[in-house]
Amino acid sequence: MPETNPRDSRRTDAERRSSRRPTAGPPLSMTPFHVAGIAFLFAGFVLACYQGLQEFALVPAVSWLTWTHIHFVTIGAFTQLLFGTLPQLTAQKLERPGPSAPTLGAVFLGLNGAVLLAWYGRAFGEPLLFDVGLGTIWLLTAWLFAVVLVLVYRSEGGQAYDPTIGFYLLSPFVYLIGLTFAFGLYSHGWDVPGGWYGLREAHVHANAWGFLGLAAIGTLYDRFPRLVDAELYSDRLQRSSLPLFALGIVPLVVGPVLGMGKTVTATGLLLYAAGYVLYVYTLARTYRAGTPNGTALSVLVAQLWILGPASFAPFILFGVPLGIPDPWIETGALHFFFLGWALPVALAGALLVTRSLEWAPEAARGDGGDGRVEGLVPADDIPAVVGPTSILAWNLAVLAVGIGFFYQDQSWSVLLSGPGFTVLLALWGMYLLEIVDWRWATRTSDLGS
Repeated sequence: MPETNPRDSRRTDAERRSSRRPTAGPPLSMTPFHVAGIAFLFAGFVLACYQGLQEFALVPAVSWLTWTHIHFVTIGAFTQLLFGTLPQLTAQKLERPGPSAPTLGAVFLGLNGAVLLAWYGRAFGEPLLFDVGLGTIWLLTAWLFAVVLVLVYRSEGGQAYDPTIGFYLLSPFVYLIGLTFAFGLYSHGWDVPGGWYGLREAHVHANAWGFLGLAAIGTLYDRFPRLVDAELYSDRLQRSSLPLFALGIVPLVVGPVLGMGKTVTATGLLLYAAGYVLYVYTLARTYRAGTPNGTALSVLVAQLWILGPASFAPFILFGVPLGIPDPWIETGALHFFFLGWALPVALAGALLVTRSLEWAPEAARGDGGDGRVEGLVPADDIPAVVGPTSILAWNLAVLAVGIGFFYQDQSWSVLLSGPGFTVLLALWGMYLLEIVDWRWATRTSDLGS
């Protein structure tokens, strides 16, 4: 007899269905943001292929390639997915109507026009265009924060005290700070105690660990249990982690600007890491209690990489020599964060979004009774692009490419980065093909209904 989890065995069939069923708020739906986010994942894939060829001097070098690649995955794919999903998730959680379709359409056009302006201005040396684009993104992020805040204000019955809502409020607020620092990185020279590198570090912390990290953490706390058909392991640990994240992200952002790495930044890192340990432990125990699948496992394993940069931070903060130039450490650490953590989460999220309107059996229906899966499919029907072997290959490839960044002056580094990059591109491409296939099948099903 297989071993059963006592916590899981106490749940009735009705409780199992309830854990998968969305709340009484409006259903999640596909938006232009999600389509654009998936398109940016394709663009990032093309840039990654070019970057790999560039490493072997097979194509002409492009000066803005690395900056563009990182921002197409983050401000492109991840920001698009969050702009499309965060208002819907908040509205559903608080059982309130979300923004109207015309409003979302206007914000979508504004955001993508702004991304184009900021990219062109940065890539081709036009500071004014960069400022206009960045300023527009800042204003639209303020709109996103205001949407969540208004939904909280209008909520009833104490739903606003859910820790997930705290993450949803904190995420765009920190993003506003990170976007503000971006003005001082390129088009303007800001005289701050931490200098230009302090501004850049604060910008990365605010955008990566703040905006992207906090939004993903809040969402996964709420949605990961549905991926594995289980209850969240501990609501208490979730509530305890929120203040640690909130107290940690502030000094993580402010410390580099003040040039106070050994005190302020280090304190923030310790608090954020403590919250993250509680978060990963909660997700791991939830996964063990549920139904395993490739998508859930890939998301869970990816969580280990968000603290990849943190493992090097103490050496940098306290001036402990590693024999590796600081810029190389920074490049490798960012690689761990974006390709180890952000990309698998974005790919899994995009894959699940493509299934958000698919017809499903009675057990997965929302309150409307129309059979549409509202945001996530049931755990026994999760689309699995990768299995344990592929997940192991992906993470070993992330490690190999990262080590290659650290020792790029060594002849053997290409033996790590070359095969590693090839594996990453192959699995990335598999995900994208699966996303297109599922979306095409869903549209065909809808048109035939």
